[in-house]
Amino acid sequence: MKFLQAVRLDASDESLFRFSGAARDGEWCVSGGYAVCDLAAGGCGRVGCSRNEDGSPRSPACANSFVGVTTHGRCSIAEVVEIDAESYRQIVETLVRHFIEDLGAPTEADARRVAEEECAYTRELCEGFSPEVWITVRRTPTEEGIGEHYQVFERLMIGKHPI
Repeated sequence: MKFLQAVRLDASDESLFRFSGAARDGEWCVSGGYAVCDLAAGGCGRVGCSRNEDGSPRSPACANSFVGVTTHGRCSIAEVVEIDAESYRQIVETLVRHFIEDLGAPTEADARRVAEEECAYTRELCEGFSPEVWITVRRTPTEEGIGEHYQVFERLMIGKHPI
């Protein structure tokens, strides 16, 4: 089974996602479909969207990022890695708690359903990629909702971090 881990090459995600926070390097992350703004409207106007100098929403962070499972911060690059069943189960449980405690899910069953869907989508996405590749996402509005386009990058090694 495969899943995503955040990749932090430098401090750029701290700046890029200064309104929503950045995921930690190596943190498990999900695609983040549950946290996508109204891209067709040009942004959500909430925390997580970068803003123009006049304060209007600009490019929302959700348009080009994955979401960290623990910090709920964002990252622009994720690595496809192998995951064991217990770690996967812990990710689902962490998201269930987040949906209940932080996002106000109406019931635990609703929170669990969405967490399981988000994790299953991320796991299925990763199955289409080789382990140790890096991916990025670009979301755009479509007539059906939101389209996701992924780019794949081969990982190299530079210094302490694989690039």
